[in-house]
Amino acid sequence: MILPNLSARETMDELMDAPDCDETRLLRTVRQFSAINRQVARYRTILKREILADMMRDPDREYHLVDMGAGGCDIDVWLLKAARKRGLKLRISACDIDPRIIRYARSTFGKTPGLDIRREDLLGDSFPEPVDYVFANHFLHHLTDKQIIDLLQLWAPRVRRKMVLSDLKRARGAYWGYAALALFYPNSFARIDGLISIRKGFTLNELSALTREAVGDQAFCVNQLQPARLVLCIPGTQRDNRAI
Repeated sequence: MILPNLSARETMDELMDAPDCDETRLLRTVRQFSAINRQVARYRTILKREILADMMRDPDREYHLVDMGAGGCDIDVWLLKAARKRGLKLRISACDIDPRIIRYARSTFGKTPGLDIRREDLLGDSFPEPVDYVFANHFLHHLTDKQIIDLLQLWAPRVRRKMVLSDLKRARGAYWGYAALALFYPNSFARIDGLISIRKGFTLNELSALTREAVGDQAFCVNQLQPARLVLCIPGTQRDNRAI
């Protein structure tokens, strides 16, 4: 396999983003990404450090989190269980745009207490509810640079505690490593789309520049986490900007 040019973000769409892609392969991909996320996405570390620890500052109140591009909702189910173990009250609005994925998530986790699985265009202005946290895992890279700026400008003013957006660092090692890992997840879009996703990922400077263009002088940070992960944190309107 020839390594593609990783000097700039790829603009091609992933196969699973096509509204007419094969539904069997799509849903198999969603199930496989649940396992892949556990192996490489580090979402448990990120959520413990950035969301659960923050909730523990005021453990008696109820919190509302929006998960952008929630997919099969496996991350949300884990987070709700982790919150309950700590005695925390959390409800999650798990949002996705693909109706097929929404149907799958509702059939799998639709009865989970505290979980509201919703079909939402998060770039639209149709989400009026107060939000304490926004979380996203592998959502930003599906968007163009302009869409990322629009999304951050739309959502940053309406989040009270923190936005935590975890995505892929575009790097040679990540590409080769995932190419090998994905061989264990056949008959789906997981391998080809995962490699496209890495090509659509970011460098630290790119993600920082996009965020700065969106939020101006507002504080934020972009942390690097192995393997090949960037975590963007933007403090909310009711949070001390020094504590991000």
